[in-house]
Amino acid sequence: MATFNECLANAVAGGELRREDAERLAADFERLKAIHETGSSTTADTEAKRALEELLKAESDHQKRKARLALKSINRIAAQISSYRDVKGHPDVANAALDLLEHHGKTNYLPVGWSSVDGRQKAIVAVAHSRMVSALFHFRRGAFGGDRTRWNRAQLDNVTREAFGQDTDDVAAKAFAKSWEETHEWLRQRFNAAGGAIGKLENWGLPQHHDARALRKAGKQAWKDYIRPRLDVAKMRHPLSGQAVSERELDGLLGDIWDSIATDGWNDRQPSRQRFGKGALANQRAEHRFLIFQDADGWLEYQRDFGGGGDPFAAMMGHINMMARDIAAMEVLGPNPSGTVEWLKQAVRREAEMKAAGEPARFSGNGDPIDRSARIERRIDAVWGSIRGELNTPVSTKAANVFGAARSLITASVLGQAALSAFSDIGFARAARKYAGLPQMGAVTDLVKSFGTGTKREAVEAGLILDAAQHVFQSQARYVGTLQGPEWANYIADRVLTWSGLTPWTQAGKHAFGLAVQTEVGKRASVAFDKLPDALRNTFQRYGFNAREWDLIRKAPLHRRDGAAMLRPNEISERINPQLAERYLEMILQETEYAVPSGSHRSRTVLVDQNQPGTLWGEALRSFGQFKSFGSVVLMLHGARVHGLLAQRETRMAGMAYAGSLLFTTAALGAVSIQLKQIAAGRDPRDMTDPAFMSAALLQGGGLGIYGDFLFSDINRFGGGFATTLAGPLVGRANDFWNLTAGNAVQLASGEKTHFGRELVRFARGNVPGGNIWYLKLAAERTIFDQLAWLADPEAQKAFKRQQQYWRRATGQEYFWRPGESTPDRAPALSGAPPAN
Repeated sequence: MATFNECLANAVAGGELRREDAERLAADFERLKAIHETGSSTTADTEAKRALEELLKAESDHQKRKARLALKSINRIAAQISSYRDVKGHPDVANAALDLLEHHGKTNYLPVGWSSVDGRQKAIVAVAHSRMVSALFHFRRGAFGGDRTRWNRAQLDNVTREAFGQDTDDVAAKAFAKSWEETHEWLRQRFNAAGGAIGKLENWGLPQHHDARALRKAGKQAWKDYIRPRLDVAKMRHPLSGQAVSERELDGLLGDIWDSIATDGWNDRQPSRQRFGKGALANQRAEHRFLIFQDADGWLEYQRDFGGGGDPFAAMMGHINMMARDIAAMEVLGPNPSGTVEWLKQAVRREAEMKAAGEPARFSGNGDPIDRSARIERRIDAVWGSIRGELNTPVSTKAANVFGAARSLITASVLGQAALSAFSDIGFARAARKYAGLPQMGAVTDLVKSFGTGTKREAVEAGLILDAAQHVFQSQARYVGTLQGPEWANYIADRVLTWSGLTPWTQAGKHAFGLAVQTEVGKRASVAFDKLPDALRNTFQRYGFNAREWDLIRKAPLHRRDGAAMLRPNEISERINPQLAERYLEMILQETEYAVPSGSHRSRTVLVDQNQPGTLWGEALRSFGQFKSFGSVVLMLHGARVHGLLAQRETRMAGMAYAGSLLFTTAALGAVSIQLKQIAAGRDPRDMTDPAFMSAALLQGGGLGIYGDFLFSDINRFGGGFATTLAGPLVGRANDFWNLTAGNAVQLASGEKTHFGRELVRFARGNVPGGNIWYLKLAAERTIFDQLAWLADPEAQKAFKRQQQYWRRATGQEYFWRPGESTPDRAPALSGAPPAN
């Protein structure tokens, strides 16, 4: 009778089985045989074959289920993109494909009507936050230090122990651990429902993070010797079949895990002409549950030594973000989202080729359809890479860290006044409220209330994301783009943005808008769909809601807040339908972007495209784009909304009214920002009748204030000329450093006069992290840097007088606290002309 391996060899020789599949089956058979090798070899063979049969059946069932889900997803997506119309009513699969990845509801006459991957991801994160609201507020990053030093670290360790099933007698830690367990179990079930295969484990604990560099530094055998005694092998299971792992096979499995982590998966792939991907998402996310630690102390030790030092709360938040991203992609695009993205690109190309051949096609736009198709396909890849996080994965970690650290330090040294620029958010919020059908008059009041901790907690309970709890520095920062690089540099930038007030302002604005939506909808809950105010009804329609669904969600019990009724996603989920509740929440979160423009994948990738950090072009483009991201977000969101309205004759007047109101309001608020910045610089407010001032205010309100500076000056607020501003602040700082060092050395060698002391103080003045925070800036300038200038520059007095003369000549402004003086002369002249000296 032929042995199992002989049967495999015959199957390969007969073309019935691929060699790589045969090798995998042989390895699995030997592994299973070793587990059962307690008696005779015949018994071991029989048991191994039975176990292998169970494993293959589980894998086959999983593959069949994934295939059904994938086919269902493709059929749904094909119908969606086929019915899509552009602003002129023409079919357009190109923009439809992009809107599957990310959209913000479009205009009244261009509704999308389906969930995007980005929108679904935000909704899932928001629901997870609402499930863990108590833990989030207890362990969130501190307002001042940005860490959890003001809490007892021992309690966070107790939460970890409770998660591993250890009783700590800490009632609060037990409750926090229970909310974590319920949340990660909800995510696991949802992942599996979308096609995944993550087995349930009791007292699983927390996910592990593996630092590939730490594993490579230690070496395979040392790593295995370290982790083996900390693992609970009895709990380790195959994710599909649930088969146990034996001590005898553990060594080989640990070796495979080390190889996979240390080589980023290259140990299991061969060079080919096909683009490599990690395969279906449904096949992933089980690996972090395979390694089960015996207790919390073992997990904490491993994270300290091989996990990059990550703490338990960061692990929880990272797991939520990661699972939300994957679940959203699978639910919208199917169990193999990357495969669906390729299908979308081919669908776009097919329609473009049909149009180019003069055949009927679902492809709009002017110009060469093949060229447009190529651009759209590239945009799809870029947006998808941004959603997946691959766009921010460095090609060269060292280079990415150096440039990322430089950009973060520049952010920390120049964006201390960004909170003053954020006044224009009130204008965006009013425009977004009016368009969505909300009252405009409460915008400022709601914003002020949202700064309170109680309101923040209510907002998170109502399904609004708590940004501070995400615990990820490598995220979008307003006016900056993505904070990348080493954590210490990102920490400094993050703290400056917080201390200046920009981060709290942004969070308050988001919560204020989200709560306003739920309050207004609660107020209208008794009204039939066709009787709703037009703007509010149109908002629901733009996100695919109809009269039947409105009638369902308004049956949910109303929540009372400050005497007002709110229709929250919580009650809709509990009493009506979780899917409807999540779509409602997605609508709120996506509309919030119009009220508080922060960032989108489309705006993020419009410049950097697919260029990753750590490459020449990737770093050059990120430097070029620094401080320009906010303006691009405003243009892509509100600009696209105006364009959509103007494209339709029946909404043209509405489009002009929207644009006019937005420009007027934001310009007025931009003017306030400019005047506050003048006072923060020690100067009297500018003449508001000056045409250059009004133009600058218009740009300031629209998020392009960096260029408004050039309307009345040849330098911008960060100290660079127009050319260096276009090139990016990193180029300007490099140029300044070169002039300070090599430039002065060349001048000295040539016998020319140097101004090293003056340039050194000037360089320090513009590059000290936190030195530009608006409420510290003037005092720091006059009492520290100006005094240093007196010591370092013999011509300091002349320089200070030239500075005063420049502003008097350029804008007619006088200083109320003159450069070089340790105390102010007077208060700022708010009424116009300064008082006589």
